[in-house]
Parts: sequence; structure tokens; C-alpha cells
Amino acid sequence: MDSPGTRRTIRQAAAGDAGAVRELYGAGEAEEFALRLADRHTAPGTTHYVVESDGQIVAAFALTALGRLRPGGKVRLMLHEIKLRPSYRGTSVAEDILGWLATGLGVGTERELLTLAPLGQQPSSFQRFGLTESHQAFKWPVRDGGIPT
Repeated sequence: MDSPGTRRTIRQAAAGDAGAVRELYGAGEAEEFALRLADRHTAPGTTHYVVESDGQIVAAFALTALGRLRPGGKVRLMLHEIKLRPSYRGTSVAEDILGWLATGLGVGTERELLTLAPLGQQPSSFQRFGLTESHQAFKWPVRDGGIPT
């Protein structure tokens, strides 16, 4: 686990990170993760990132640029697919990600951010960075048989 002086790095994920990312998810095959990380057409507009601490990948997340039709609307990003190594919960990894978004990508000044959180929860890091509840998300799960009649 991190010590107080530990420095974390956030960088774009690469196919070579597939094994470590697979560990974060706890399921799937490393080969599939590698293919998805290498193929930018798998999720157009989405970039996957990893958080490293002392050379170990401790978290992964995705950012998707959302198109805006409204004139004058700020660029909007969606933060999602946040996966954290269980032993790093409560160690300010979320704060590191939000701080990186603010300083590195201009979130909160030049860009707007939407993010997903579990139902009924607002992580304390969201409050510290001034994220407020603004949308309600709905999910249309994939089911066998397609559209209900």
C-alpha cells in the first residue's frame, strides 16, 4: 500500500497493461483486454487510463468525449469504468484522478464532467471537488430476445 510520500502516475492504458487491468476486474481474459486496449475502434471517443503507484497498476478508468449540439456548450466528458484494486480503497486514488482531470484536462473550467456512481452513493471525493448531482442515469441491459414487446 502507499506510504505518505508515494507518487501516483496517471497515463493512457496500453495493450501491455492487459494482465494488470484484468486483475482489477477479476474476470475475463487478458487477451481480450489487450485487444480492446489496442483497438481504438472498440469504443470510439473513449480513452482508457491506468493509475500507477510504485510501478503497480492500482486503478483503471475510462473517459469518453460526449458530443454536444447546444451552441456554446462546454466540452463534456464522461468518467466511467472506474476499477480500483481493493487494497487501495480509501487511499485517495479517486482524488488523484479528479485532481488530474482538473489540472491536466481543464475539467471544471474548460470542460464539464459527468460521472457514474453506485445507486444511493456519492463518494466523498465528489463532494470535495464540487461535483453535484445533476442527472439520473438509466440502463437498458442487454437481454436475450431483444426489445420487450
